[in-house]
Order: sequence, then C-alpha cells, then structure tokens
Amino acid sequence: MNNFKVYITYFYNIRFFKDNMIPVSTAVWDPKWFHNNGTNTDIFIDENGIYNGIRCKELSPYKIAEHSCGKECNQTAPECSVMKAYRDYIYSLDFKKVYGYLCDLSIKLKNSKKLNYEPDVCLMVHEKPENPCSERCVLIDWFKDNGITVQEFNKDLYKS
Repeated sequence: MNNFKVYITYFYNIRFFKDNMIPVSTAVWDPKWFHNNGTNTDIFIDENGIYNGIRCKELSPYKIAEHSCGKECNQTAPECSVMKAYRDYIYSLDFKKVYGYLCDLSIKLKNSKKLNYEPDVCLMVHEKPENPCSERCVLIDWFKDNGITVQEFNKDLYKS
C-alpha cells in the first residue's frame, strides 16, 4: 500500500513546497528554471531541498500538441478539441504503469532523504486552477476514475 498523496498545481507554487514533496511536470514545455536552465532532462535540488526537473512524459499533452489552440480560441473547456483529444489520449494509457512510476519516485525520494514516510507527488501544470482550459481537469478525473483522489495543492492547508 502506498501512503503518499497526489496533488496538482501550477509551477509558481513550487516555492511553497516542503522537502517531502516531489513536483512532477506533466507539461509539454517546462519553465527553464525547472531544469536549472539546462536541458529538459536535468534534475537538481533547489535551495529549499525540492527536487526540480522530474517529468512524467506519459502525462504530457505533447502527443496532441499539433491540435493546440491559439490565443484566439473560442472553444470552452468541455467542448474544446484539445481537451477532448487529451482526454482520449490519457484514458488510453495504462494507469497502473503511470501510477507505478509515481510510486517509484516517492520511494526513491524517501530512501534518498532517509524519511520514515513516503513523500507526496505533485503534478505540475502551467495553468492556474481557475483556468478551465487546463489538463488538470482531465488528470483529476483520470486518477479519480482509477481510485486515486488528486487534491489541488494549497500552501496554507498543506500538512506534511
């Protein structure tokens, strides 16, 4: 049984993470600082003890990026062709494999920091929670449909 929680938030909030949290990018393109201005495979520990640069390529909408909408988009979230394509893609994935990857990350961090509990995983997206055109809704639904609750990270409510 895995004892870590899964959260979701946008990159700005990493500055509020505790050292028992693992930010995992689901984005097509990460902010350069997330990889310490290196390549998108560079992982580093920031000044707060947070591992930055970890990605879950399987959860990235990169496979549907050719459908990306522009600033002139007039579609709303449930009918949005990009979100529909992303939903179809995510639901085609093997949940056990993706969740297993997140479990492994939590265990590796637990062991590397010699913690007596499993660190929490936080899925990282670019959009704020108020933005209905975000992969966060699809991810939250997919995890829920597979028996895992994903909570929105709130720095004021998070208890390590």
